Amino acid sequence: MLVGRAADRAQFAVPHDSHMSGVHFAVECGASGCRVIDKKSTNGTFLNGARIQEAMLASGDEIKSGQTTFVVRIVPDDQLPAEPPPASQAAPSPQPAPYREIPAPVPLPPRPAVVPTPPPPVPNRTHDLPPQQPAPSPSSVNQGAYASRPAPPAPPAPKPPQPVVATPLRPGQRPALAVGSWAFARIPDGWQIQEGLGIQLDAKDEKVFSSNIGAMEEPLGPGITLSQYVEAQTKMFREYLREPKIDAALPPSIPGATETIALDVRFSTKDGPFVYYRRVYVRSRSAIGVLTLTTLEKDLSSVRPAYDSFLAGASFSG
Repeated sequence: MLVGRAADRAQFAVPHDSHMSGVHFAVECGASGCRVIDKKSTNGTFLNGARIQEAMLASGDEIKSGQTTFVVRIVPDDQLPAEPPPASQAAPSPQPAPYREIPAPVPLPPRPAVVPTPPPPVPNRTHDLPPQQPAPSPSSVNQGAYASRPAPPAPPAPKPPQPVVATPLRPGQRPALAVGSWAFARIPDGWQIQEGLGIQLDAKDEKVFSSNIGAMEEPLGPGITLSQYVEAQTKMFREYLREPKIDAALPPSIPGATETIALDVRFSTKDGPFVYYRRVYVRSRSAIGVLTLTTLEKDLSSVRPAYDSFLAGASFSG
């Protein structure tokens, strides 16, 4: 059985996991047991926390691909549930729910942050001398030498950092990255392209959590609004995440989108660090696009300028 994000190629598809490859891994079972095989996935397949190419499976093992974890349960053939009755004898299908509930992705395992090297001290700057002060009066001279000296010049106020500004794609301009109907004009410095997924901050140490920005899209069912879709996502966040704090955010303007909603999601992990999601949901005709920034909350201030630059050059054709 093939497992992956592409419903047209994988027999078990997980389309909402933007960090999973189209065909990520396979599971084979035979007389000698079951095994998992990585199918040259971009982000790798992990068995019980270790990256593998191929390995035998046992009940209770955990297979992690993208942001999804599968728990293995192996049972004999004679203990499998009975096959469902033929379609002609099956019970009538229930009426569809008003909207689909899309499970929220499980965050990447938090990793200890890298302590950046402090910048070198700024050398002293020379300043113009202040205007000549008037001669002190005799009484002020009698009060001591400090009274007759002019106050030292105040250091200049530091200039705030200028944000990197990106512009949307111009007509005929080729995007730096395209994921489905998403197109991005530029890639921030220090970030690497994850083909078909988005971009990831380049981390020299593989043990350190790497912030990432993932893009995905899926068709919007008939009669389902963008608000209902986001409401279902919010419900999943509250069920799957640890102590989530969910706030509405100011939605950005995305060229090509007819409707946009943004959420800020913060939640804790069992190991302590807080994880931050910034999710932007867009709709164009019958397609929904989702752009997700995932980072540790303590790294948000350093990651945000690159995210804003990436978002400023985004468009969604639908």
